[in-house]
Amino acid sequence: MKYRLLLGLYILLGTFALGSAGGFVVHAQSQFGNVDPLTLTIDPSYPKPYQIVTVTPGSDLIDLSASTVTFSVNGTVVQRGSGAESASIAVGGPGTVTNITLTVVNNGQTYTEKISIRPADVALVLEPISSTHPFYEGSPLIGSEGRLRLIAVPDLRTSVGKPIPASSLVYTWKNDDQILQSSSGIGKSVLSATASVRYRDSTITVIVSSQDSSITGSASVRISPTDPVVRIYENDPLLGPRYENALPNSITMTGSEETYRVVPYFFTSLPSLAWSVNGTPSQTGQDITVRPTGNGKGTALLGIDAESDSPVQSGASSLSVTFGASAKNIFGF
Repeated sequence: MKYRLLLGLYILLGTFALGSAGGFVVHAQSQFGNVDPLTLTIDPSYPKPYQIVTVTPGSDLIDLSASTVTFSVNGTVVQRGSGAESASIAVGGPGTVTNITLTVVNNGQTYTEKISIRPADVALVLEPISSTHPFYEGSPLIGSEGRLRLIAVPDLRTSVGKPIPASSLVYTWKNDDQILQSSSGIGKSVLSATASVRYRDSTITVIVSSQDSSITGSASVRISPTDPVVRIYENDPLLGPRYENALPNSITMTGSEETYRVVPYFFTSLPSLAWSVNGTPSQTGQDITVRPTGNGKGTALLGIDAESDSPVQSGASSLSVTFGASAKNIFGF
């Protein structure tokens, strides 16, 4: 299973300077000093190109319910009313800038807040490093304490729409709220990490920015480790392993000899494999061949145990095999 999340953001806050907390007109500053009377909240925080964002006004100093509140996008009024009602606004394509202006009129005074959004995409590709059979479709799951790789694929563009080379961007990786300093830096678009134990999910986030921090994008993915599992398949002498269907818990032999193959799933490293027949250790390895001998009908229980040491992982499975009227015992070879 591959996890992919596309997110991105370029935001220019404030009327007069890059990265300011917000812009306001001169008469607002003279009345409230250095306190910004208006705020704008964007959801999602990192919009993608052409995405609808929710812009919400706020103020601790102005009674918005007693004010006329106007939203303008690139100079065109899109919503006018009163109170702290949000506006839904579509941002532009890659590299384009959407200029949003909030104007509040209260008791004859006019207050303005401006924000400019340039959306940017960051694709985050998750590649768990764990065991499967060779024809497994898709990506394996993440094993408990297993290894994994995350690859950031950014699409950050200049104001003229020219893509910025991924090798020149700055990548900041975070595990939950902790910055992974050694894995972050210019061109470090790949993160190698170790998952936590099961039931201790974590969120990996990458923040991608230009070297002057004028354009920033972000993506994140939830890491949910799982326990390894073991499945048994028929290994046909002519067709090979029948990986399309794992065997159920109980089968009936139709031939004089059959071979079964075990596949350990989601182990960080290939485990040791040990077979047993009716509880008695039989052999090691991926395959076991069974052949009924003697007379009569009966049932034998095949068991398989898979264990790895680094990290410690284990899994087991069993298969009840019923053999025909001309057989008495079953043995593994």
